[in-house]
Amino acid sequence: MHNLWNRVAPLTLAALTLPGLIVAQSSNRSPVSIEVRGGINVPTFDIADVADPGPSFGVGIEIPVAERLSIMADADFGFHSGADLPAGGSGPDVDVYHYIAKLAYEVISPERGRWSLRINAGAGAMTFKIDGVSGSFTYPAINVGAKLGYNVSENLNLFLSPQGDIAFSDENEIGTNNAWVWPFAVGAAVRF
Repeated sequence: MHNLWNRVAPLTLAALTLPGLIVAQSSNRSPVSIEVRGGINVPTFDIADVADPGPSFGVGIEIPVAERLSIMADADFGFHSGADLPAGGSGPDVDVYHYIAKLAYEVISPERGRWSLRINAGAGAMTFKIDGVSGSFTYPAINVGAKLGYNVSENLNLFLSPQGDIAFSDENEIGTNNAWVWPFAVGAAVRF
């Protein structure tokens, strides 16, 4: 847990500080948003043979770059119990950390009502920490997903976010050469 805190604390601090710096340098009020979310991460295909679905939490930042286009940076942290083994018992627990930069397109704009819909795609890295194994394994990853939101107010958006993350992993290290893990989350985004 201490190692996880060492990774989460700097990301959280950066996510909370960066929008203020951007807004301070802008002459207009920026629609930068910070989000927090929680949910479940679901492994599929080969990685499901070693890890069960597990709880997750995440943080993110979104910065508009055009009328319907924005960039996002998301970090999600999933905690998976080891899957049941054919011979009985279960495998080791696996923590999976997702670090993804994304380009998002707003399909439904909240200017037309309270609902919004963004689709996104991106790339980054995923880290696998296996209980009982020294160190961790980090691999390049890609992402696709969406965020369906409801604007409670001008500055608060509640959302549902299905994402699909695929790590191009080493089969000799984690048992598959493409680890598919799907973060499904609900959360809140605050605009500054």
